[in-house]
Amino acid sequence: MSYAGKVAIVTGGAGGIGLGITKHLLSQGAKVVIADVNATAGAKVVEGLDAQGKVAFCATDVTSWTSTVALFEFSYKTFGPRVDFVFANAGIAQMKEMRSSDPTHFSTAVHDDLATLAERPPSLKVIEVDLHGVLYSLHAALAYFRKQEKDEGGWRGKFLATGSNASFYVFPNDALYGAAKHGIWGAVKATGVKVLPEGITVNCFGPSVVASALAPPGFNERLISEGRITPLETIFEGIDLFLAPTSRLTGQCIENCGTENVFRQIPPFMDDKARLNMSEFHDSEDIEKATSVEGYGLRVL
Repeated sequence: MSYAGKVAIVTGGAGGIGLGITKHLLSQGAKVVIADVNATAGAKVVEGLDAQGKVAFCATDVTSWTSTVALFEFSYKTFGPRVDFVFANAGIAQMKEMRSSDPTHFSTAVHDDLATLAERPPSLKVIEVDLHGVLYSLHAALAYFRKQEKDEGGWRGKFLATGSNASFYVFPNDALYGAAKHGIWGAVKATGVKVLPEGITVNCFGPSVVASALAPPGFNERLISEGRITPLETIFEGIDLFLAPTSRLTGQCIENCGTENVFRQIPPFMDDKARLNMSEFHDSEDIEKATSVEGYGLRVL
């Protein structure tokens, strides 16, 4: 796989999976704009990458539409006039819910005084970053993709969002995180089918646990010893499958766990009535054709 000449945007690219994606794209010849709310970290990352002028940083708040638009304008001017790949990766989690009764937390808050409940709304920051931020990035990406000609492979652009195994599994730890990640795949499925005829694909991937510097002491080591950590290389294999010039995959979610990638199954129609009802809005045969994964070599679960 070579991404020579391609221009990519990676939100949340100053660390974690986003930084890994950035390095992977750069190693294959792409030019990358790292977007992150942490301007200090972003500047240090760019300084530390030996990318020979092929990487730039743009301080971005993905929860702000104006900030997102400024990111695309910056990318277009810096490495354009073209944006080939957009990775909506920025995300946070409300992990304090595991151990906190803070009344701003969504599903574990304890409210002793219901008379003052109106004064203590839950914090929906996870939804704002993890879902609204992805939708802003997708909306801007489509605007830019539609203004550029198809490349040699017939594509105007390819969009990838970072979902999670919480996109399809029950995730009691953080209901907002689970809701946001389910929402990402919902948006991907719908939009991916709609834009395929334009030469645009929209997909997501759902990583399991990856090694993180933010993990509690001993956590990474224990999961590594048990073979349960997902290396970034597994995620890169899924990404490359989506970005390949010959790939028509759209509306899909690839789960990445350990050393294996699988397609998560799009639910089949319950019966003919359900099929006909959905066909009132978009032809069901077109949906099934657009979302076919036959011939791509991964199991479907």
